[in-house]
Amino acid sequence: TYLVYPKQPSSMVFTFGFSEDFTWSSIALAISGGILLGCSVVFKTACLSGVLGISNYTKRLVVQPEAKRYLFIFGMLVGSFLLSLGFEGTDKLPIPGTGPAERVNIFLRMAFGAFFVGFGAALQHGCTSGHGLTGLARLSPRSWVAVPVFMGVGLVSGTLLQSGSAMPPQILKNQPAWYVGSILAASLACFLLVLGALLWVVGRRGSPSALKIGLFVGEFVVGATFGAGLLISGMARVSKVAGFLDVASGNWDLSLPFVMMGGLSITFPYFQAVRWCGLQKKSFLTSDDLDLPPVDRMPDRTLALGAALFGFGWAICGVCPGPMWVNLAANPSWEVLVGVICLTAGLSAQELFKSTRTLLARSKSENTSSESSDGATPTSAEAAGSKSKSTNDKPKYDRTDSGHSDVMGNKLTKMSTTSTDEGTEGNVFESQASSQD
Repeated sequence: TYLVYPKQPSSMVFTFGFSEDFTWSSIALAISGGILLGCSVVFKTACLSGVLGISNYTKRLVVQPEAKRYLFIFGMLVGSFLLSLGFEGTDKLPIPGTGPAERVNIFLRMAFGAFFVGFGAALQHGCTSGHGLTGLARLSPRSWVAVPVFMGVGLVSGTLLQSGSAMPPQILKNQPAWYVGSILAASLACFLLVLGALLWVVGRRGSPSALKIGLFVGEFVVGATFGAGLLISGMARVSKVAGFLDVASGNWDLSLPFVMMGGLSITFPYFQAVRWCGLQKKSFLTSDDLDLPPVDRMPDRTLALGAALFGFGWAICGVCPGPMWVNLAANPSWEVLVGVICLTAGLSAQELFKSTRTLLARSKSENTSSESSDGATPTSAEAAGSKSKSTNDKPKYDRTDSGHSDVMGNKLTKMSTTSTDEGTEGNVFESQASSQD
């Protein structure tokens, strides 16, 4: 009952109409912010190598933490906070003027929705940034399945759960004109271009310590610009996302598809030039490989399930991993804090589920090998005859001889270690999919 609009818990009213917040100004901001998001993705790959994926960065805060992950998230928090001082780009939670029932509704939506978003993103190894801005641009079959699935499930779930009515449009009073946001996005994109040139110089002539500093600075800056892009585009506003995913609320908002269009206008030409024209093979800073996953990996049931769960959770709470962090910095509240905690819990729960499945598979393999070693058990006649032998003779099948089981145990241990290490080539599915993340 509380996951739908509490004023109408048992009725479905389908009203088609566009939101009053869907204007030419919002379209211009969406395109400008999307272009900045695309520039951030290209900067990450070209200068620092790897794929920019917020869900992967969030999971790595808990599972296999790295300093650069913390710097990226910290940069996104700082950039969002500084920009929010003069640019209002988030909705207020709880919604002003609502009663206790509506507040409980928002609180539960953020908690349950964020958990499903995290768990689904971990299963499909990506979210709107990894699959949307990178995977689609690289023509990855997995991303071209994941994005339509979580979009379709999100539209159906948002409409049935009346997300647009539960999180209605909020008119922002202090939002600058569209050209201010566009100029700001263009300025930050130019800043990334200049920083990329500096990192290229450092990569060619700098010392190892300078390379390390450049890597940390690059992660922090790209996190800040990515957060600014989410804020400018409107992706951080729960009412815009809920309005897009609920087509029957009378507040349909089509701003978000323009964000994707703006981002792909930058990422698609770059990744296609890298793939077909050999535009770039090494990163500017470290001269390492670009660390891009193969694009020939086919989708499977796990991907489809994760995309469906992601879309379902996205429709409930109205935010995905990146906007969740932006809201925490730009407009902190208890609802958003619970959302961040549940998001991280969902991402970590999938990792725990995967580890448990690996341990169960290992235990089953050990039991199978033990049964096969005991399969040639002596018959009763042979057992009776063996009693007459000297006690100093070693039995044919000595259970204390663990040489065979030790060898099998070592092999299984190596297999288990490889399968749980997402950075190795031993587990093709994990290495490719999490790098796509």
